Amino acid sequence: MKSIFTLLTKRGQLFALILALVCIAIVFSSIFGGLGSAGYDTSLDLVPIMQDPESTQNFDFFTPAVAIPAVLTGICGILVVVFLLLGIITDPKGSMKLIIGLIVIAVVFFALYSSSDAETAGKIGALSQEFDVSENTSKVISGGIKTTVGLAIVATISMVLMEVWNLFK
Repeated sequence: MKSIFTLLTKRGQLFALILALVCIAIVFSSIFGGLGSAGYDTSLDLVPIMQDPESTQNFDFFTPAVAIPAVLTGICGILVVVFLLLGIITDPKGSMKLIIGLIVIAVVFFALYSSSDAETAGKIGALSQEFDVSENTSKVISGGIKTTVGLAIVATISMVLMEVWNLFK
């Protein structure tokens, strides 16, 4: 395990750069090759063609531009969870701050979720009815937004206070 860590600290940015360049090359070659084979060029506005109900044109050559970032994001999410659990299992005492922080965030979210009301009036209520959002889902969304805003405020205040603290240090 140490050898992987050593390799990634020495060459990790190079690997990331090479992976990014390969992904960009795949996306661009798919888009430009697809445009060329469909008889279009890059200066043409494709929106009217895509909105035409009688158009039989298939634009599947844009799929890699969506699929590659989605797959890479999924892989990164899985790796974050795996390494987080691995770190907690191998060093539970060193992970206590993380565990306590996650518990505090979960308690704050649950408190904000419990105190939230389902939105039924105004534009949000109309959107909830249009997209068939349940009362529970509306409360989860409201609790999540309030938790995120609270964490952003705490992070901003912490950054300012730490900079002031470092000034006098």
